[in-house]
Amino acid sequence: MGHSYGGLLGAQILFTDPGLFQAYVLGSPSFWFDARHIMGLEADYAQGHSDLPADVFMYIGAFEVPGADPRNASVDMVADVRTMERVLKSRGYPNLRVRSVVLQDEDHLTVAPVGFTRGLMAVLPAEREDR
Repeated sequence: MGHSYGGLLGAQILFTDPGLFQAYVLGSPSFWFDARHIMGLEADYAQGHSDLPADVFMYIGAFEVPGADPRNASVDMVADVRTMERVLKSRGYPNLRVRSVVLQDEDHLTVAPVGFTRGLMAVLPAEREDR
């Protein structure tokens, strides 16, 4: 689980050593970094693999778009997350589960607590009450 550059690191691990983890929570991932280099890593992975066995959950704040937050003047991080989800789903990997959520009324800083909670609930098995 990682947020911002930590989310970017998680994506890098997903495309370079996906077996390191079973589940990935990529929070407000900085996919914009280095001219969206992560999209090239994803394409390289897809070219050489027919499966990506992982459970991927991404979250992003709705205000992580240009003009919504003065700290973010030019990067549409919401579009980047949607693009990554769409690309991964288009690959048709049989053992990949990928989904994302745009959390309303949240920015890059405020989204972390609710995003972490949603992410953990998404990728961890539910606790049984009869134990």
